[in-house]
Amino acid sequence: MKYVEYDVAVIGAGPAGVAAALSAKKGGAQRVLIIERDKKLGGILQQCIHPGFGLKYFDEELTGPEYMDRFIEQVLHAKIDVLCDSMALSINEDKEILCTNSKDG
Repeated sequence: MKYVEYDVAVIGAGPAGVAAALSAKKGGAQRVLIIERDKKLGGILQQCIHPGFGLKYFDEELTGPEYMDRFIEQVLHAKIDVLCDSMALSINEDKEILCTNSKDG
């Protein structure tokens, strides 16, 4: 079993999860982790191949994957840890999250 400690853990790396992790980091959390069951961050935006995203935040029209890639860059720049291809199974009263994946068990 592998045990790690974070100030904030976000389960799910869709648009809301990524925004929450970035917000936590900007708010002062030192160690932030995103746990995602898919192999890549992005959630539903990875399927939204039509343009129309990004006008408000990036002042240009982007597809869903292009839009999400910009936020993924921000996650990497902010040094937020990401655990993809992982399933969160439970959270106990001590705020411990039990996860599983093929790499760490």
